[in-house]
Amino acid sequence: MMPKTNEELAYDKLRQVILNGELPQGEFLSQRMLAERTETAVVTVRAALRMLENEGLIEYVPRWGVRIPIEDEAALRDRYFVREVLEASAVARLLEHSNPQHYDSLLKKAREIDELAQETENVAQVAQVHFEFHQHLAECSGSNLLVEALERINLKVLMFYNAKYAWAPRFDPGDHVQLVEDIFCGDPARADQSIRQHVRRGLQRELESRALTK
Repeated sequence: MMPKTNEELAYDKLRQVILNGELPQGEFLSQRMLAERTETAVVTVRAALRMLENEGLIEYVPRWGVRIPIEDEAALRDRYFVREVLEASAVARLLEHSNPQHYDSLLKKAREIDELAQETENVAQVAQVHFEFHQHLAECSGSNLLVEALERINLKVLMFYNAKYAWAPRFDPGDHVQLVEDIFCGDPARADQSIRQHVRRGLQRELESRALTK
């Protein structure tokens, strides 16, 4: 494995700081301050910020600068609504041409996320594996446009905040394994209901946890 560049190291540090809630949302951030915090140069921080912008963790406002966007309840509900529609469509498309390989690969990833969520306190690690499971579910649908649509709503970032606010200590053991079993049970209605309930449960837990941390 190639060693990480200074830009990648700065990106890793800033992403963790943001996800830990150590920087204020909605306030414009000094790039010099961020450079001092990551012990690197401003030009390096700028490259890291572009990577973070691609993930949706920060936003550039012309003539003002960079900030962590504030997502209110309405915006969060809207993103989860779109996610539910897309993932339900992915399941429906998957069932049209499912095969044993899809079941085996999804079950493997489901076990990985369910086991990891019980064994570690590393929010970023859980979020990454959780994202990989749901991304693979979309990929199994065979629709590149559907995968791209999930990318446009920043599914990866959604999973990071979901892990931060809704994961511990309320992650259900076997939740994703059961989801896979429901999807491949032979009943399309049950599969659709299961994926929709899965997404809605994540939203509800995140809303409750955010309210408690205000």
